[in-house]
Parts: sequence; structure tokens; C-alpha cells
Amino acid sequence: MSVPSPSPAGAAALAEQALAQVIADGAAAAALARRALVLADGVPHEQALAHAVLALIAFREGTLEDGQAALDAAVACAGAEPPPRLAWLIEHDRAMALRRRGELARAAELLGALHERSKAARPAVDRYLTIAALGIVVGMEGDNDASLDRFHEALATARESGVPSLVVNALNNLGSLQSDLYNLEDALGLLQECLAGALALGSRRQIIYAAGNLVQCLCHMGRPAEALAIAREQLIARIRSDDLPALQRDEEIAHVLLDNGLLDEAEARLGGVVHVDAMSNELATSRVWLLARILLARGRAGEALALCRARQALREGDESTVAIDRVNLTRVAAQAAAAVGDHELAYRLQCEAFATHELLLGRAARARYLSLQIRHRVQQAESERDLARGLAARLEALNASLREQVAENERLQERLRAQALEDALTGLHNRRYLQDAGAALVALAQRQGEPLTAVLVDLDHFKHVNDRHGHAAGDQVLQAFARLARGALRASDIVCRSGGEEFVLLLPGADAGQARVRLERLLESFRTLVFDGAGARFCCTFSAGVATARPGDGLERLLQRADAALYAAKGAGRARVVEASKESIET
Repeated sequence: MSVPSPSPAGAAALAEQALAQVIADGAAAAALARRALVLADGVPHEQALAHAVLALIAFREGTLEDGQAALDAAVACAGAEPPPRLAWLIEHDRAMALRRRGELARAAELLGALHERSKAARPAVDRYLTIAALGIVVGMEGDNDASLDRFHEALATARESGVPSLVVNALNNLGSLQSDLYNLEDALGLLQECLAGALALGSRRQIIYAAGNLVQCLCHMGRPAEALAIAREQLIARIRSDDLPALQRDEEIAHVLLDNGLLDEAEARLGGVVHVDAMSNELATSRVWLLARILLARGRAGEALALCRARQALREGDESTVAIDRVNLTRVAAQAAAAVGDHELAYRLQCEAFATHELLLGRAARARYLSLQIRHRVQQAESERDLARGLAARLEALNASLREQVAENERLQERLRAQALEDALTGLHNRRYLQDAGAALVALAQRQGEPLTAVLVDLDHFKHVNDRHGHAAGDQVLQAFARLARGALRASDIVCRSGGEEFVLLLPGADAGQARVRLERLLESFRTLVFDGAGARFCCTFSAGVATARPGDGLERLLQRADAALYAAKGAGRARVVEASKESIET
């Protein structure tokens, strides 16, 4: 009995399966696409679809040459008028080729046009691939705000699709960007959820990506022991020597090994083949400063300094390098310069590292603020969408509302770029940020029924500090309080310098009692600090008033109640934290 020949429909189904597998398992997707190519012999459009999927896989994790060859084959088979789905995939592949060549503006333009068309009825995988790729490209161009916006949108699209591999990929993209922006608290939650999802899927590729980004985030947070446990179980135990370059995580593994004092293992990890990142087109700067750390630990400070300085010269003026890598590279260079006795260079490099780190903290604050705005916007959009389901007459009005929300978000981002949101002396948020972000935070807490507590802090007898010890000493006190407050509170908390020696803290999710306990701990830490000024050593304290938002409270009313509690703290002798009276009169 003869075996029937496969039908063209079988080839199309295999190609669709391959496209759905691209995110989760590139190797499995490529195998499916090659099988589809064999089955589609003599059916040009089916062959073109299989070639287009192979091109996409190559551009994501293979070589530019392989991707271009597959794309050329897809175009040749597609003919002059390919079906819409095939035409979309070919355009997407062209954008990926442009990205790999470093032609980012053209890639972003092409992906932006595809994204506009994605608002029409298209499969979830198609829409997700477009928006995720656009987020990567605009991020490579240095537009972190746009990249953050696109990755939030991609996560919403992935969750809406119900496809687990898309959700894991979206969490990884957004978590990795938040980590690069030094918004580590938000990044940690996203990457932990990402790793859990990847483990549930059993996708070795996605587990490696998620674990690599998670251990790097934990290292940045100063939690090397946790990072090492994850690296050994989820990276070192899973990565194979014959894996594609995209799965080789040598830098992340070496980083966590070094942070745990395992110098020999770290050196061995960096001794293999050096790969260029297929997603960023860059030889990782992290590899350079990690190698320099090893040289420095081996007593070869001169070689470490030369390596760092060569890398700095190569990347001078290039803002595409992740800021935390620039900070680490400069810090290691400063340590090496000091070790070889060039203290002037060491001081200059240390100042440069400090300045970049301060910029990084500003980016982290901005990322938190924009994420809050974007999540709020997405929640509103989802609520309106749910209400509109089944009501065809309201569909056009809903689309117009969503477009206006997107336009308003873009106008908001433009305004934010023109505003200074930081206090220059302390690096904390300023009064303008408090008014904008604080009002949004209070409104969000009211809608969600969650507690929100405001704290007003006033440094005790600060005028006496300036008069007796000098304004330079006063500045040191303000900066010391800012550092303590920033380190003691959560990433979701807002800390602002509202003027002079006065500070405002907004603590979402905390009631007055919890806030008072945190501030009393902060007071104990602050009063132990010893300052030098005008030949005398001195200590400082602060007074604080705490008030939790009541139903109907706006930001101004909440701050007035906290101010009344601060006044009571001063009247009771200062150096204390007082909660607002429950019987206090509303103003």
C-alpha cells in the first residue's frame, strides 16, 4: 500500500507551528520550518512562509548572512503580490536585517508602520513580535522612555493572548530593561515571575535568558549568594558548549562568580569564545570590566587599567552601552589607576563614575514614574475595553478614546523631558515631581482601596547647623539624610526634598503605624551619624509627622494633616515621629 503525498495544507500548518515556537525554542522552530519547506515543494507561497520563519530565527539568534539568505529566498518565492500574512512576515524580517546591520532608524520606521497596521485583526503572535521588536530597536537607539512604553504594551498584548511563552518573553524584556535602568525593585519582581513561568513551560532557552537577567539584577542589588544559587542550578547546569551564541551567558555567570569571590571559576568562564550579542550588536562592555577585575585581583593593575582605558576610548560618546556597565568599567579603571600610583587619574575616574551613577539613579526614578503612568493608562484602557465588549455601537468611540490616551501619554512624556524632576543637591525628587507623581499616586491608591501614608520630615535645628558649622556642613547633613532615606525605603516609595531642610515621603501600601515604625528606625540610624564642621563634630535628629490618606483625600489635604502631626512632634520636644490625630479637623 503506497503512502499518500503530504498536502500543501500540512506545510502551512507546520510553518504556523514553527512561527509560534520562535520565542520559546528557536531550534525546534527551525526544525519545523525546514520540514515545512520540504512539504511545500512546488507551492511557492508555502515555501516563502517557511523561508521567512527561518529568516526570523536566524536574525534573532544566528548570523546576519544566514538570515539574509533565507529572506532573499522568501522574497523570491513570494512573488509580486504575496498574501497579507506573508507580506507582514517578510517586512518584519527586513526590519530585523536592518537592526542587525545597525540601521536602527530605518528598522524603527519599518516596525512602527507594522505596529500601526497591527491594530487591525492579526494573530497575537504577529502583533507581539512587532511590538517587542520595536521596543528593542528604540531602546538600542537610546530612547528608554519609548522602549519602556513599548515593552509594557507588549506585556499587555502577551497576557491578552494567553500564550505562556509570549508572557515569559515579555516579562524578560521588560524586567531586563528595568534592570538596565537601575529600577532594580521593579526588575526583580518581573524577572522572578519570568523565571517561574519559564520553568513551568520547561523551555530551556527561556529559562537561560530569564536566569541570566535575574542573577545580574541580584548582583546589582548586592545579593550575590542568591544569585550564585540560581546561576549554578539554572545556567551552569543547563548551558551546553554547542549552544548558539545567544544562549552563552558567560558574562552573567562570571559576574556572580566574582561577586562570590570565586576568581578561578570566573576567569575560566571568560576564557572561551567571545560572542557579539545578536540583540544589541555589541561585544559586551561587561566582559571588559569583569576581565579587568580579574587582572586587578591577580596583581596586574597596569594591564587592567590599559584594558579599561582602551574600552573607554572605543565607546567614547556612545550612549548605547548600558549605564551600569559604564559605571562599573569606570570604577574598576579608578581602582587600577590607584593601584599603579596614578592617583590623579584615579580621582578623576572616580568622580566620573559617581556622576554616571547619579544619572543612573535619576533614570531609575524616571522609569518608576513612567511605569506608574503607563500601568495606570493600561488599566484604564482595559477597563474601558471590558465595558465595550459586546457593544458594537461603542466600538469606534472606544478606539478614538484609546488613540487619545496614547496621544496624551506622548504629550506627557514630552512635558516630562522638559521638566527638571530632581533636587540638584540630594538627588531626590523635587517639589514639581511631588505635585505630579504624588497626586497620581494618591488617586491610584483611592481607586484601588489601598492605604497610602504621607510623612513630613524636618531636620531639627538646621539653621543652628548652618550658623555654627557652615553651609557646607549643612549640605553634608542633607545629603546624608537623603542617602539614608533612599536606602531604607522601597522602590515604590517616593522621597522628595520639598525645600530647605524639609522632606516629604509617600509610602503606598503602608498605614500610619507601619510608616511610623519605618521612620523611627530611620531616625535611629540618622542620629548615629557624626558630622564634621568648623572644627567640631556634631550629630543631628529630625522630627516627622505621619498621616494616612482618608477616603476623598487629595494630595494637598493629606500633606496638611501630616504637617499638623509634624507641628505636634516639634511641640513635644523634636527628635520624634508623631501620627496625625484621628480627630484632627479636615481643612
